[in-house]
Amino acid sequence: MAVELLTTTAPAPACKSGWPAARVVAAGLSLLLGGLAASQVQAQAQAQAQSQLPSPGASQVRAALTFEQVRALPAPPAVYADEPSLEARLRWLQERLAGSLDAPERYRSQRLLFSEYYFANRHTEAASLCRQHPPLAEDLLFRAHCILATKSGPQEQLPQLLLLTQEARSRRNPGMEALLLQEIAWRQSELGDIGGAFENLEAALAVAPVSDVGLLTDLMMNTATSYIVNGDEGYVRKGIALLASNRERLARMLEEPTGDIDKAVLRESMQLTEFNRGIAYALHLGDYANALQHFDRVLAEPNPYTEDALAFAALAAAELRQNERARAYLARAGREGPGNAAPAVRQYLSCYRQLAGRRLQPGHALSDCLSLHPDTATEVQLDVYKRLSHIDDPAIALAGLKGLRTLFFEKLEPQLRRRGSTAASNAELRRLQRESEFKSLVLEQQQALQRERDATAAQRQNTFIALSLLLLAVLLLIGLSWRSKKRLAEQFERMSLVDTLTQLGNRRFLEQQVGRELASLERARHRHPEAALGIYLFDVDHFKSVNDRFGHGVGDEVLVELARRLQAVTRDTDLLVRWGGEEFLLVARLDTAQHGAQLATRILEAINGSPFALQRGDTLPVTSTVGAVCLPFMPGSDPGLWPELVALADLALYEGKRAGRNRWVMLSNQGLATPESLRQALQQPLAQSLEAGLLGVRSSAEPGD
Repeated sequence: MAVELLTTTAPAPACKSGWPAARVVAAGLSLLLGGLAASQVQAQAQAQAQSQLPSPGASQVRAALTFEQVRALPAPPAVYADEPSLEARLRWLQERLAGSLDAPERYRSQRLLFSEYYFANRHTEAASLCRQHPPLAEDLLFRAHCILATKSGPQEQLPQLLLLTQEARSRRNPGMEALLLQEIAWRQSELGDIGGAFENLEAALAVAPVSDVGLLTDLMMNTATSYIVNGDEGYVRKGIALLASNRERLARMLEEPTGDIDKAVLRESMQLTEFNRGIAYALHLGDYANALQHFDRVLAEPNPYTEDALAFAALAAAELRQNERARAYLARAGREGPGNAAPAVRQYLSCYRQLAGRRLQPGHALSDCLSLHPDTATEVQLDVYKRLSHIDDPAIALAGLKGLRTLFFEKLEPQLRRRGSTAASNAELRRLQRESEFKSLVLEQQQALQRERDATAAQRQNTFIALSLLLLAVLLLIGLSWRSKKRLAEQFERMSLVDTLTQLGNRRFLEQQVGRELASLERARHRHPEAALGIYLFDVDHFKSVNDRFGHGVGDEVLVELARRLQAVTRDTDLLVRWGGEEFLLVARLDTAQHGAQLATRILEAINGSPFALQRGDTLPVTSTVGAVCLPFMPGSDPGLWPELVALADLALYEGKRAGRNRWVMLSNQGLATPESLRQALQQPLAQSLEAGLLGVRSSAEPGD
């Protein structure tokens, strides 16, 4: 679930209605249709598919199985369908697959097991099932979900989804085509092509079967969501009105006698419209009184959106200074506990509860707001950082402003540039279209002239010339079209995990790989209890002055040479990445925590040992400051605290800068006992933590180091 609005794309694990059991999300096809030839996409997808084919034995077993045989199976038994516990349903399916099943029943059980993992956000297990047991060709919905589970990010997912959309159209399956257009639209929106996303939502509404009430309801809901998330105030209010209209339609359906649609699903969809209207008023219009009315309707009966509604209702009540009401929402949230949302969602919901608590009690901790999960939606980060920047605590306000700055440079500015490129590409396509229309008009005039002079030899000569010119025009159009398609295809290149300047891994690479290092540390400590993991954050001293004095070209040379020197003193098993700008981050395996200082010294010596040779012939002395911590940082601490330890290394880095640069500074735990106390320490100046005896500090500037 995304805070900006919840969409109708994540239903309950067991759906008892005639609606799709796994509704696919929405997002945009027009740019792809204009920029990628079908043959190009076909070739790309086929090449990827060849690398993912099952073993020959598996293919032979599947050869005799058809999707119609799977469709013909009776409904799963009630012992599975009515089981409320996810773990119990997983256990039932795994036991069933361990037994003897015929091919259709085995395929359906694997498909159900995949769905349980997928909708519980356990995508690693879901992706593994896709690779081990690929979906049947006719099973378009299962194939779509496998694309989303196995492909990383919209850049990789869009070409595959486009190809599947074309296949759904060729199979005359308009319902599936509409679902995929909706899915593509949300992915395209993530890439900044808002216009394309709206066009494909409209295309999905145009092809969706009128008889599929559930699909049309989803499309209307997601169109309203897109209006609210991506539009100005006028479109936000238009989206709210569309949600209100959709709720009235659902209420009428609820009153009509029908056996086709589960009433519980209708009621849940009605609650979703209420929640989304509350979010629109609270986060997009700042109308907290109206927001509370809708959140209270959500909280009036049990539904999957209770945890979310409680967090935002508490914030809205606190903003209105209705303190007792806000405390009641927070108390209820504490009694009901966390739901099954993804880690990023759980954290930002906790952040909004902390913000509400801060309005009630100045000085209330904001730890979850100060360390948002990397997967947090852009709209959420923007809202949270804006709220932090208005907090009266200077340190928290500064953290909010730094978050806004990072968000702008890393996400918002690239999105603005992509939108500009998209607009230019669309203008080029429109120009080519108008040029084609003009040439068609010229051709018609030439053909009329040809008919008038058909009896003369001169007319035959003119016809020959006209046809020659037409051929040249066609060849020119083909060339221009190919160039345009090539430019548009380049916009969807795979997102790289490598920093293009230094050829080191980037921040996203570390976030994907750090789990491996944490698991390795846990295994190593079973054999060698002293084993540790060092986290080192360092940058170039006075790097801005290097750029200002010598230019950004020399600055880039310094970063490339710095990366080369660091690779020379680190091992292949270490994670060395460019963290951002002139900052680098190293995660290194250590025999003991005491060896952490030795590695920090080697890093400084590698950088500071000799001047950097520049391409223009002269040399430049370069120094660096290193901030470091070691994991485990406290007894029994959760390895998931690594983002907090990076933040602690950042504090150490700035302490080194304050103390004069060209040194390493390592922080150690002296009096912190719990993860919560560590997060609280991050909210206060380092000097205060050192004075209170919570943290210890060592530096290369000290005697003996």
